[in-house]
Amino acid sequence: MCILDISRSRTRRLGRAFNEGCMFRLRLSYKWVVLPVVFYSLLTVVGCGGHTPAGIAPFPGKITLSPAGAYSLQIGSIVGLSATAQNAAGGNVSTGFTWASTDSSILNISPTGLACAGQWLNASYTVCTPGNIGVVEVTASALGASSEPTLIYVHPPIDSMTVTGVVYNGVIPQEPCLSQGQSMTVEAHAYSQGTDITSAVGTFTWSANNANVVKITPIIYNVIYNGFTFNVATNQATLTANNPGLTQIYASASNAYSTSFQQPQYQYQGNTSPVLDFFETCNIASVQMGIGGTANQVSTQTTFLTSKGTSESTAAVVTDIMGNSSQTNTSGQVLLNKIPLTWTASQPADVATSSSCTLSCNLTTPSPGAGAVSASCSPPTCNIGFPYVPPSLSTPALISACDDFFKPQFAPFVGCAALIPTAVYPTPPGPPPATPPVGAVTGIVTGTPSAATVLATSTGCANVAPDTCQTSVYDLATSKGVPGGPNLIPSSPNSILFDPPGDKAYMGSEFGALLITPANFNTGNSPYTSLGSVNGQALAVSNNGTSAVFSDTVHNPNQVYVVNAASTNSVSAVPLNISGAIAAGFSPDGLKAFILGNSGLTLYVYSPLQTLQGPGLQGPGSNPQLALAQPANSVAFSPNGAFAFVDEGYPTGGGANLTAFSVCDNSLAGTVTLPAQPLFMQVLPGAHIDGLDSRGLPIPDGVHVFLLDSTGFDIVTYGVSLPTAGNLCPEKLTPLSPAPGYQRIELQAGTLHPVNFFASADNSLLYIPVFGSNSVLVYGFETGGLTGIQLGNNATPLTAAITADATAILISGSDGMLHQLDTGLGGQDVYPVQFPDLPNVLDPFCTFNPTSGPCSLNLLAVKP
Repeated sequence: MCILDISRSRTRRLGRAFNEGCMFRLRLSYKWVVLPVVFYSLLTVVGCGGHTPAGIAPFPGKITLSPAGAYSLQIGSIVGLSATAQNAAGGNVSTGFTWASTDSSILNISPTGLACAGQWLNASYTVCTPGNIGVVEVTASALGASSEPTLIYVHPPIDSMTVTGVVYNGVIPQEPCLSQGQSMTVEAHAYSQGTDITSAVGTFTWSANNANVVKITPIIYNVIYNGFTFNVATNQATLTANNPGLTQIYASASNAYSTSFQQPQYQYQGNTSPVLDFFETCNIASVQMGIGGTANQVSTQTTFLTSKGTSESTAAVVTDIMGNSSQTNTSGQVLLNKIPLTWTASQPADVATSSSCTLSCNLTTPSPGAGAVSASCSPPTCNIGFPYVPPSLSTPALISACDDFFKPQFAPFVGCAALIPTAVYPTPPGPPPATPPVGAVTGIVTGTPSAATVLATSTGCANVAPDTCQTSVYDLATSKGVPGGPNLIPSSPNSILFDPPGDKAYMGSEFGALLITPANFNTGNSPYTSLGSVNGQALAVSNNGTSAVFSDTVHNPNQVYVVNAASTNSVSAVPLNISGAIAAGFSPDGLKAFILGNSGLTLYVYSPLQTLQGPGLQGPGSNPQLALAQPANSVAFSPNGAFAFVDEGYPTGGGANLTAFSVCDNSLAGTVTLPAQPLFMQVLPGAHIDGLDSRGLPIPDGVHVFLLDSTGFDIVTYGVSLPTAGNLCPEKLTPLSPAPGYQRIELQAGTLHPVNFFASADNSLLYIPVFGSNSVLVYGFETGGLTGIQLGNNATPLTAAITADATAILISGSDGMLHQLDTGLGGQDVYPVQFPDLPNVLDPFCTFNPTSGPCSLNLLAVKP
């Protein structure tokens, strides 16, 4: 039995008494008529006997006030306070709160928790007029419980705020940048009408625009006020260098933000250090890669030969601009670790990188073939801040003054120009000819090839609206010898490009470009994802498959679209006003896309971090160096990703060139004059070529650029090395080919009209499908001779592609069949595939016969 003894003075003890299971005698000072209501209410609220479940007892054991700790507030401004209550068991309690300020001449609080730094002028608590300046405690209370107080600093308006580095405890931090793990102290100062009011502001908040560059740790002081101890984030903070790159540091208080940052200044040999208006974790100056090394020790081996299904370890050693590296040392130098390099594979179907690689990476070998792997320090994850140039380094004179002060103090320091962030690509661990001067590591994988998987269709309806003509695509494995069923496409294609991982394909169309997911064919999920308003031809796909370039040359004005399709649920596109774009290529690290516009006469460079670059553009994007001497056909990249190659030449004569550009700054890296207009270009992974040119000269090791014309091909070989001292960019591209700068190989087969050309995995053979010929030409470097692989059914090639392992060439033949040429054992035409007519339509691909004739097989995309 519970006997309740209640008086007004004891109501606060009611919940505690019930929980203790005491017996009570009911004594009321109210009329008995309210007893049933009161008693029923008490029972429904607090119950009788036992422990109260969490979330039911209405009496708070803890009240939490927000903002907590310390807070800064400008006079005359308003901030909303909030509080939450929990009972002793941790359950939430719904209740109202009473607010209190220890000094109402400084801060007043409305019944709903609005705090006025001054006095309320109206009963609706909407107008606050400034009061006194000072510090107050604020609390929230309910049903006898009270929160921990919050300390609120009420201060004058902040007109300006600065952040400056300080010499803390007499220790001068390393300048002009900190190597990873080093730190410096900075402090903020707030001003009101020219007066420093920092002490009145109290607490500050810190941030950086490039947060991965620095770890900011506010310096906390214990402030005792009215017997309570408060942890106050003061005007000082510790900055610890994290990932390489440049950033600005900001302090804020009461919605005011600092507008300037400056590293600490100090004296050296009677001179004062220059003003440096940025914080930097020292940029990476070099990356060197090797096979079989570790993250702390680079190997000089840069090539490997292995069998399918095995793994190879590779490692990169990085060195920052202060000379500190990731290589183990015993001299007490900073040891760099977990530098976020960008690892890319030129042919991930053959040689692939594992995920989450930093300074070392495990390479897998999914299939036979060849590929190059590069590890670069690329923005926006490494050497962060590109393309920003801080004002203190914006002129050669400022850089020179910076060098004059800091270089005498730090012998390994590269130079102040290297403080400006840019991409840095791998260079060889040893000078040529000790190692192939390629920079990247390369591998050849042997083993049994897998069957080729192909998307086969036609461009016959490319210029016809989908409501008039529809096209079907076939997803087939050639080993079966049958095409399988047709798959209707929402819009007719003009191009299809697989991404290097082989997960998806980008399809160009004049009536709506698509993203194709082949794994969804013949399932309940649609294989097609619309790319929105994007139209045009697919020109290039990034190495990781997340981006693609499309060119719309039909609609007026012409457009180029750079599509981001990292997720099929979130596809976006950036339109670029580039007319007549015919070719493009992504740098292996994905930093930039090089685009040939104006029918090949103009080179443009796009980066999501930079304005569009090109000749004749307005503003900072104008770059006369990107103007080309002759129309260009294609773009390709060096294995280490540092250089873009463009092949130029007029079809009717007038000169031809191979032109190289540095990816890091778009500058001209070199030009080689060629004897004839290149029709196709490829850059080989960098393996050794055991053969002679037509003059009997050996082909040196290095970066091999192959250029095919109508009578033969040219080989231009380069070496790569570190930039000029004092710079991160550009790396050096050294011609290694003997005079006149290229090596010529005449095919001696008359004038050819090739549809493409391919190299074998070991670079010993070249395959050349030719229009009008039923034989694919094969050139052997070891023999210096020309042979051929015959197509069945006396067919001639319309288009051609090669598998990632280079073991099969897929050809759309003039006979309407898909031919697979096995390149092993001398080569043979195997598994020809014929495509039956569509249901009720006398055509294998289209729903009607266009005026130009029936739709024929002329578009192939081979899955890597």
